[in-house]
Amino acid sequence: MTIFDFDKTLTNKDTLYGFYYIIDNKHPLFQIKRLLQIFSAVLYKMKIISNTQLKIIGVKLFLKGKSKQYIHSAAKEYAKKIVLNEIYSNFYLTTNPESRLIISASLEEYLNEIFQCEKVIGSSLLYENGRVKSLEKNMYGKEKLITFQKMFHNSKIDKIYTDSYSDLPLIEKAEEVCIIKNGKIVGLT
Repeated sequence: MTIFDFDKTLTNKDTLYGFYYIIDNKHPLFQIKRLLQIFSAVLYKMKIISNTQLKIIGVKLFLKGKSKQYIHSAAKEYAKKIVLNEIYSNFYLTTNPESRLIISASLEEYLNEIFQCEKVIGSSLLYENGRVKSLEKNMYGKEKLITFQKMFHNSKIDKIYTDSYSDLPLIEKAEEVCIIKNGKIVGLT
């Protein structure tokens, strides 16, 4: 199996904030929410809060209370705006579709719109009565490996393409590792 991360691997930038923007930019307090998210990101960088806590804060600030229908409609719109890079065209598309998998901390709502009929595992939202309540699962760090092993019964990881050492649990299981930076492979093992 060949695994691809998404943000900064198949794209050149992080996509989650863009989704928050598409969903909530018309809200009168959007700029205040944005500042709170930036402050939360600083707390994360300082290791005061976890990646999951950071994502929960973002979901609660920008997505909570939005209908599932609205989220999916916005995800369709947003998916059309995401630019995929050369790693996507030169490596993802040339990998056998049966043996490629995307595992990402990005939300499945828009990942599934981009990669219809592909194997995708992403973070997921928790809905209650048809509205976003919180984050259900954050596909980050060792959660990626745990989920991969559950879904693919300890299948062998032939190769992984990633920009982040947060993927270390998967990296340690891979035969070959391709480290990505600015849409280029900068390291191979």
